Amino acid sequence: MGRVILDTSAFIQGYNLSPDEEYYTVPEVLGEIREELGRMRYEGARASGRLRETQPEEKWIREIEAKTTTAGEAHKLSITDKRLLALGLQLKTANDAPTIVSDDYSVQNMASHLGLHFTAQATRGIKKVYEWSIYCPGCRRRFDSPLEDNVCPICGTELKRKPKR
Repeated sequence: MGRVILDTSAFIQGYNLSPDEEYYTVPEVLGEIREELGRMRYEGARASGRLRETQPEEKWIREIEAKTTTAGEAHKLSITDKRLLALGLQLKTANDAPTIVSDDYSVQNMASHLGLHFTAQATRGIKKVYEWSIYCPGCRRRFDSPLEDNVCPICGTELKRKPKR
């Protein structure tokens, strides 16, 4: 029996739950679902006992924070995304190989960096795995990692990112 971690897009797109899998998500996913049908899918799966809401352990959240910063994805991932990835790492260390269901390219990119399986539903998914370089388009300064406010401390321009070569 495999383990599957469901992102917000899985509920929005109507992912079909199989009796052969164990399903997980983090509680923050429900807060990202805006339409009623997606919320009903979430609540129905949880009420049936087929969906386990699980918060990852704090050590995995800290590890994801560090790794997303290094890969240049920290500002592109929501708290929910980071928690899903942390849950993926936590389950992976329990000798599992969970699959994350997400249409978010940044989630897919980080899953690849972390050695986690992923699948997309409504999109084709990523073709390449990227590490990002953070730079200022105003003064051309480069940064090792994203800054807290994502603004260049030299000229005040919003920072951008591009793939490292």
